[in-house]
Amino acid sequence: MNRLSERVDCVVVTGAGRGIGAAAAKHLASFGVPVLCISRTQNAHSVRQQIEENGGNAFALSLDLADTVATRKTVSEWISKMPYMKLGIVLAAGTTGMPGGLLDADLTDWLRTFQTNVLGNLAVVQALLPRMLESRFGRIVMFGGGGAAYGYPLFGGYAVSKAAVVRATENLHEEIKDRGDFSIVCLAPGAIETDMLRTIRGAGGEVRTVTAMTEPLNFIEKFLGSAQCAFSGRFVHVRDNWETWLDQKEAEIPAQQWFLRRVEL
Repeated sequence: MNRLSERVDCVVVTGAGRGIGAAAAKHLASFGVPVLCISRTQNAHSVRQQIEENGGNAFALSLDLADTVATRKTVSEWISKMPYMKLGIVLAAGTTGMPGGLLDADLTDWLRTFQTNVLGNLAVVQALLPRMLESRFGRIVMFGGGGAAYGYPLFGGYAVSKAAVVRATENLHEEIKDRGDFSIVCLAPGAIETDMLRTIRGAGGEVRTVTAMTEPLNFIEKFLGSAQCAFSGRFVHVRDNWETWLDQKEAEIPAQQWFLRRVEL
């Protein structure tokens, strides 16, 4: 048995129909961990089929995360029928929305982007939290990226949503950190050649750190399989020295490392 399968007995992946989500679902399943694939399209079922054809164990749900009520209800019903107690969650679902900053924005598009990227992913967490609190265990990966870290005027709705994901990570950490063995992190995966990156590039968006898909997959695998995590509640780039702080106590990491904060001189 490998370390990942020793630590968690099921992983739930949103955005599992394509991009990082699909790659993460397949990668994690290769370690013998059952995976629930969630996507807005039927692609989740295709990914589930690919996993099973390769000898893995997977489930699939087609859900529009922008409908938070239906998302929470469906995922709650699914987990209620399952025996899994030690859960990992990878919240890879996301949309850029329509190109454009605030001056020419369609704010209804911004709203749907926020509903998907933030509230929809959090609805999945809400549905799974009762089981996680019961088992006093959980590992959660959210995704931030360039939109959260610096000005992103060509995709303002996306940037606003990703900044909110960072703060949601901090808040959830504070809410559950003393209720068991929990670690939650917001990962900046770098620019990976996905449909989303092609959309951003096509609109003239800035791309700073280009990374291979193997880099976030390595992070996700090791984070989910960690005994504890000193940087729970923080915003970590895939190329930070994060491995130094896996399996370490929180008190050992510098207090202000990997937070988004105003710099005080």
